[in-house]
Amino acid sequence: MSKAAFAVLAVALLVNTAACSTDDDIDDNLNPTNENVNPSASGTGGTSATTAATGSLKELLNLDISLDTSALNESESIPNETDELFEYYIENDFDEAYTVTITYDGSNAVATGDTEAVEITTGSNPSDVIVSSEVKGVRYILQGSTTDGSFKIYSEKKFVLELNGVSITNPTGAAINNQGKRAFVVIADGTTNSLTDGAVSGGDYPDQSGSDEDMKATFFSEGKLTFSGSGTLNVTSKGKNGIVSDDFVLFRPGCKVNVTSTSGHCIKTNDGIYVRGGVINCQTSATAAKALKTDSIFRMEGGRVTAITTGGGTYDSDDNDVSAAAGVKADCDIVITGGELYCKSTGAGGKGLSTDKALTMNGGTVKVYTTGKTYTYSSRLDSKAKGIKADGNMIVGGGTIWVRAIGDSGSEGIETKGTYTQNGGTVAVYSVDDGVNSASDMVINNGFLYGYATGNDGIDSNGDLTVNGGVLVGCGAGSPEEGVDAAEGHSFIVNGGTVIGIGGGGEAVSGSQQKAAVSGVSVGGGGYIAVSKDNTALFALQVPCQYNNATVQMSSPKFTSGTSFTFSTLSSSQVTGDEVFGYVGSPTLNASVSGTSFTTSTSISGGMGGGGNQGGPGGGGQGGGFPH
Repeated sequence: MSKAAFAVLAVALLVNTAACSTDDDIDDNLNPTNENVNPSASGTGGTSATTAATGSLKELLNLDISLDTSALNESESIPNETDELFEYYIENDFDEAYTVTITYDGSNAVATGDTEAVEITTGSNPSDVIVSSEVKGVRYILQGSTTDGSFKIYSEKKFVLELNGVSITNPTGAAINNQGKRAFVVIADGTTNSLTDGAVSGGDYPDQSGSDEDMKATFFSEGKLTFSGSGTLNVTSKGKNGIVSDDFVLFRPGCKVNVTSTSGHCIKTNDGIYVRGGVINCQTSATAAKALKTDSIFRMEGGRVTAITTGGGTYDSDDNDVSAAAGVKADCDIVITGGELYCKSTGAGGKGLSTDKALTMNGGTVKVYTTGKTYTYSSRLDSKAKGIKADGNMIVGGGTIWVRAIGDSGSEGIETKGTYTQNGGTVAVYSVDDGVNSASDMVINNGFLYGYATGNDGIDSNGDLTVNGGVLVGCGAGSPEEGVDAAEGHSFIVNGGTVIGIGGGGEAVSGSQQKAAVSGVSVGGGGYIAVSKDNTALFALQVPCQYNNATVQMSSPKFTSGTSFTFSTLSSSQVTGDEVFGYVGSPTLNASVSGTSFTTSTSISGGMGGGGNQGGPGGGGQGGGFPH
């Protein structure tokens, strides 16, 4: 946090510290009620922050996430050869030649159809079906029910695996085990299918001992898996993971996949998770488990994914480090261009989204809720619960991101270890620690960015902070925390857009193209701070909590040189207009405007700061002005 001294126009600056309450003291009309808010709303990008941004402050403060199995109204276009996943669509790369139907009936399984084309044997139980195939174009249809069976396949060619109302429980291993090539998994329309493994001890399935074959999940595959069809697949993991591919997994529109795990990850891949559609619900209670985990990229373009984790953190002796749960964890990039992604983590150290590289958001909706406290293994090793964590850069070009991270003093809303750049879309954060934190530069070119932190800075750049357009709102805690903060020794530059920050301190501006001002204020939770000109309000902000002797930072394209403006505090009944997380771009004031007047100077060489030392709003007149 920078402690730079103020050196510019002050609008009734208060030199006392600010105090901002926690959510327990928020005004009644904003008080969280723990109501469930998980709307299905597609995100918007947009070039106009005030028209594209949507969401209310109360919704953010009460955000919760729950599993949602309701169907989506989805359409799908089959990709052509230019698409990177072209060949992984059954319509593009499969010519059916044979059909084999496996019907489970209690302790037995019967194979019918083109059985002469493949080799079918059984294991220790008659319902343990083992298929070996060297031919192309086989569709395997699984149906019926068994409580002590499995399906294992060795195939040198890609194949179709149709789940046609099948229920398989294997008490000693995987329900489905693909030791062959990639599989097109078709969940037959109108069917419900269930796969369950058994609880194990020692970290492995009993019949895995001494074998070189992997068997890592209730549904395990060495090859790629493409899920399609409009039926439902329920996967339960009691021994290892839910669905695992040693390659990648692709979900297409229409499919419905529900995975519950008490023993490991819900969905795990080595080479990527691609969500182009479908409804995917993942819930795991295992320690440090991830709802969706990939050693490669996570890419979402459509559909709806809900990921819930409840497990706490642990020490990983192999990596000599701590590990915690996460809704989505990618060792490479996370890229979201569409769809709806909801993540909830309640365990110690748990995160919503976590990537070891970059996070890019260009469309869709992401909502994250974390309640876990910091997981501490030693004085040197811990894992803090965060909403979104990117070890690389984070870029937002469109869409909607909401984050609520309320565990403890380590709960940041969004943290990037690189730069944070926003070119559009809506980002809104409510947290205890920093709302949005970048380890390096932060650049806001367009869009809407809101950060409210009850214990630290609302917006915190540890490099330069540059605002070229859009709307930036930061609500921080008491002194020395700030609404909007750039690191000491770095620049805070405002070339365009609207900036409003409120907290215990304010940040210096240097080299900016746009006028700025600073004021002292005391205002109750749910009340407004507003700037008007000639009795017409320019903008207003509803504050989320009680502020006493706080500092307000303001910059706007409407701050023209040599014009008189009025800074006011108003009650919630005195302001109407279209609000976005408390910000009103063109409010109507239902009362006569009174407050502290100020006039912008013709120079901005000093930036925001504390040139004046007057009393509170309405009690001092014009401040010191921008120095020349």
